Amino acid sequence: MIALYIVLGIIALFFIIAAFVGRRWNYEKSILINAPLEKVWNNVSTLQAINRWNPWMERDPNLTVKYSGTDGTPGASFSWDSPVKNVGAGSQTITKILPNAEVDSRIDFIRPFKGQGDAYVILSPERSTTRVSWGIESSSPYPMNILKLFGVIEKNMNRAFSDGLNKLKGLCEN
Repeated sequence: MIALYIVLGIIALFFIIAAFVGRRWNYEKSILINAPLEKVWNNVSTLQAINRWNPWMERDPNLTVKYSGTDGTPGASFSWDSPVKNVGAGSQTITKILPNAEVDSRIDFIRPFKGQGDAYVILSPERSTTRVSWGIESSSPYPMNILKLFGVIEKNMNRAFSDGLNKLKGLCEN
């Protein structure tokens, strides 16, 4: 009986802690690229260009992709669908373009988890190089928001963002 109370206490503590953890989260990673800003911009200014270095695109060679709208302008979008669990299904829509500086987009995830996020790619010149900052802002539903305390979001995003930025670096520097 004491064991049952201990287990119930741990479960209750989990939910209480989750109630005080913020639901919004942000992940960002940056890289310096030895290429002029204009060359880097050509590799980030459209959804098709982004998808050449998007690490999730490589996880399913049979991924179904559909583009709509005028790529490189607000409102342009692409959708993807895959039976591969860590690719899933969803869409991404450009929401803002600042030429040679920033691309913002809205991502709607359908599978494996429903959700939304605001992604961005920001370019800034640094001497003869270009700094690329790639990030996403989103929220986690209660009680899953407690995962923020354990660095789960960072762990899941770090490798993918590193792979994507390194592939972008290779495209721009060659």
